[in-house]
Amino acid sequence: MEWMPIDTLPPPGERPGRVFVVVEGEEHHSGSIWYRQMAGIARTQNVGFNPDDIALIESQDHMTAGTGYVTHWMPWCLPHLPQRTN
Repeated sequence: MEWMPIDTLPPPGERPGRVFVVVEGEEHHSGSIWYRQMAGIARTQNVGFNPDDIALIESQDHMTAGTGYVTHWMPWCLPHLPQRTN
């Protein structure tokens, strides 16, 4: 499986509920700007992604809040959960 550009994400109504995303942003620190890139899981919405999910990915990579944007995505495919043990 490979990362796909964000413009290949299906239209609203056809999108998977959650996908892996690549978020690119900036860290503003000590008068410098550091470019950052981090992957995570985000819920899709009619327009874009859940803002809380993107904010979490930003914070995990020390991006300045609000600078992150999604550049790539990949389906979030996991096997079915195992049978309950109790």
